[in-house]
Amino acid sequence: MMADGPRRFFVPAGTLEARNITLSGPLARRLARVLRLRRGDLVVLTEGGEREFEVELTDVSANAVMGVVTGERPSPPESAIEVVLYQSLIRPNRFDIALEKGTELGVARFVPVINARSQIDEASRGRAERWGRLVVEAAEQCGRGRLPAIDPPLPFEEALAGAPGLLVVPYESERANRLADYLRALPERPQTVSLFIGPEGGYTEEEIALARESGAALVTLGRQVLRSETAAIVAAAIVLHTLDV
Repeated sequence: MMADGPRRFFVPAGTLEARNITLSGPLARRLARVLRLRRGDLVVLTEGGEREFEVELTDVSANAVMGVVTGERPSPPESAIEVVLYQSLIRPNRFDIALEKGTELGVARFVPVINARSQIDEASRGRAERWGRLVVEAAEQCGRGRLPAIDPPLPFEEALAGAPGLLVVPYESERANRLADYLRALPERPQTVSLFIGPEGGYTEEEIALARESGAALVTLGRQVLRSETAAIVAAAIVLHTLDV
């Protein structure tokens, strides 16, 4: 569902320091050629901070878009629960889906994880720039005021060791401990949930043993065995729906 009102776009830090602004590069081309905005149109621009600015466009071309700030307001609030999605590296198009939909749901940070059964190739090694674009476009589309961070890939053991807050690992062999029930039974609501999603071939027994040793809760998402990117979407939605109240 698209956000109501003028379209929102993220701009580099420093763009909004003055009342008159100039946009260039890919964003200017996108506004002029893809969205076909014209002089007099309104947009909302944000640097990803606590404030966002309504801007009336005064000149539009593919080389530069100029405008004047006409209003200022607080950025949309983020979820009270910080969800950090530790997504195993899977096939690039499916990893992209996890990033896009996770951003729309409200994930605060993404950490790509290298598991024993992760799918890593030369294409996935150089995808940081594409990942950044996907997150920006998804955040703009759904009306978020801040961009989720994307960390460099980490081996599974390092990811577990550095994960903050409550560690949760959906696992296909776990049948009794349903994620929503587990979260509702917690004595206190956590501020941060580190959600680990395994690769397409599943976790190895050694990885599950390591997760247990690290204090992670092993949970089930239901009867069906889900694809990795589907599990990421479902688990993030359950966490945010259950705890962000």
